[in-house]
Amino acid sequence: MRKFGLFLAAAALIYMSFLTLSKNEQAISENQYKDPVVFVHGFKGTARSFNTMITRFEERGWGTRALTMHVTRTGRLLVHEETLIPGKPAFIQVLFENNRASFDDTSHALASVMQVLKREYGIEHVNIIGHSMGGIVSVKFLQELYNPELHPSTDKLVTIGSPFDGVAGGRWFKQNTGPAVYDLMPGSPALSQIAAGHKRFPAETNVLNIAGTGDQVTPIKSALSLKAIVPEVQYRVDVIYDKTIDHSGLHETPIVDQKIGAFFSYK
Repeated sequence: MRKFGLFLAAAALIYMSFLTLSKNEQAISENQYKDPVVFVHGFKGTARSFNTMITRFEERGWGTRALTMHVTRTGRLLVHEETLIPGKPAFIQVLFENNRASFDDTSHALASVMQVLKREYGIEHVNIIGHSMGGIVSVKFLQELYNPELHPSTDKLVTIGSPFDGVAGGRWFKQNTGPAVYDLMPGSPALSQIAAGHKRFPAETNVLNIAGTGDQVTPIKSALSLKAIVPEVQYRVDVIYDKTIDHSGLHETPIVDQKIGAFFSYK
């Protein structure tokens, strides 16, 4: 009886391996995820953080919503697949349930998402758009965790209002809690570690750094400190001179859409 049980267990393992291999081969051979764009929200972000930008991009004909990758607090990854429009760039929205986690935890969660995109969906190249802390953890992932054997290469990265030198004012720190709050303090060890890793930034990743004069959370100087992290030949900056566009408004304005569309060569 024991031998029969072991036989069944072995047979089940072989069957599950076959299913996994079949799925991977099908995903890679029939990959329809053209020019994928990964959207990474910031501190306390939710599905709403990039929902309207993705909708605007779709209305412009720039692509179609393809995947929603939901990382739970326990590290499980739940994926919702949409019906693709052939030939259109695929938009992939990443959602972190623990949206106040440290830079370290969030960048590792992003690395897990990227690994699934390559292994299960056959995606070899991506572009990334990160708002606020989403831009920071994207840079941290590229510096410290990116492995070309496990993850898609990142061709282009857009950071929007990302405080690479910390957020402004003491009021923000009194209003918010969570491990990320400490990481976002000016001069924090987490920010210093990213600044010190400038030599590890991938040579194949070009960057557009977007900042705004109306951003009450991320000072211009803090956002533009990314320049010291990315090699000069890979770095572009665009400042939105409009006091009416605040921190959250930066990913809600068509002005920023146009900047990103030009950077991604959308028509």
